Amino acid sequence: MKPAVDATLTHALDSRDLMVLEPKFADYGSIHSIGEVVNRAPHDQSEVDNATAVHDLIGVNGNAALPQPQHPPSQQPPVMTQGDLYQRQPLLPTPTKADKWGSAGHPDIHEFTVEEDEDNLSLQPHADQNGIIKINMPTPVREEPRFPQERWKTLIALVIMFFSSLLVLISLATTHERVPDRKDYGPLPDIFFDLFGVHDWGLTVSEYLIIFAFNSTLFVIVLHKHRFIIARRLFLIMSLLYIYRSVTMFVTVLPISSTTYYCSPKSNHTTTLDMAKRVVQMLSGMGLSINGKQTYCGDFIYSGHTLTIVISYLFISEYTPKKLYLVHWLYWAVAVTGVFMLQWSRSHYTIDVIIAYYVTTRIFWIYHTLANNSGLKQSSEKNLLCRMWWFNLFLYFEGNVGGQVPRQWPDWPFPWPRRLHAKSRDS
Repeated sequence: MKPAVDATLTHALDSRDLMVLEPKFADYGSIHSIGEVVNRAPHDQSEVDNATAVHDLIGVNGNAALPQPQHPPSQQPPVMTQGDLYQRQPLLPTPTKADKWGSAGHPDIHEFTVEEDEDNLSLQPHADQNGIIKINMPTPVREEPRFPQERWKTLIALVIMFFSSLLVLISLATTHERVPDRKDYGPLPDIFFDLFGVHDWGLTVSEYLIIFAFNSTLFVIVLHKHRFIIARRLFLIMSLLYIYRSVTMFVTVLPISSTTYYCSPKSNHTTTLDMAKRVVQMLSGMGLSINGKQTYCGDFIYSGHTLTIVISYLFISEYTPKKLYLVHWLYWAVAVTGVFMLQWSRSHYTIDVIIAYYVTTRIFWIYHTLANNSGLKQSSEKNLLCRMWWFNLFLYFEGNVGGQVPRQWPDWPFPWPRRLHAKSRDS
């Protein structure tokens, strides 16, 4: 066995396949062959010790002394160059053909593609001569818009509001026959009446302010980018308020609050035709006294005038930009002034105004809280708001709205003039 070991070691030293590292104080990472370490003149004692240690190690493990390669005296052993640091045999097989970029193709590199099944996506390898990995992704699914217009739903909401207003007028036409006679029952005590007296012209001022505020609300809706969503919200909230009002004015009838307001005479026997005539008359006057068509009394709890002017302020402040805070304060002042003038004319009791404000604001805030939070659009034990009787109606109209409607106003809705249309799209 010793001759074989000696021959193996000699061949290894001659071919310089056995490498050792220099000591730590040498240039970090430099490599020299054993032949160079043994035959080269040592620079210092540490190199001698290093070579001696290699001889001893091989002599002990190989049971043979390390043979000394012979070099001519005039020939110095070659110095290790940078090229000797690279591996002489490549890890990958020799490329058969290179592409125009100088990259050779490797047959063991595969192409991966995505295959879509019913449950998941999987990567499947495919052979490629150039070694390029390609992942073919499926076509993305187009998402539905977050704020769909759904114009037909807006039309349905308008129809609901129309029938709700008819219900209010029918209730008032019926209540008019049950209102206490003014000769027998005077107005109920009211602290506002005692403090501010009465001025009949206050009702006219109040109704003009109501017309101004409500038309402003319609103007804001028309110029809003999501006008159809806001319009059906207005119609639905007004419908709920009208339904509640038709019930409250019918179940409890209060004495007439004003001693000067004209009320049509009662009819001892009212037929269906008489009721229909009253409804048409009030409907033609839009429920306002300035038109001369509202001559029926008894619609006290709660105030329809307060309802309209408060809801107008809420919609304007909610759907116009926050930087228009001066406009918001203006319409708040219009609402307060309108309610004050209504009270000043003694057209409503103070309790009518308070209940109207409370019911209007709460329905507006509850509705928008549900609409702005997708988690509240699901029925659960923790969501107590889903117990409201109009919750399913709300889900039908707001189920596809994905979050809070942004204040994108103004947005010109018509194709003409083109200058305004282009400017509104860019803003």
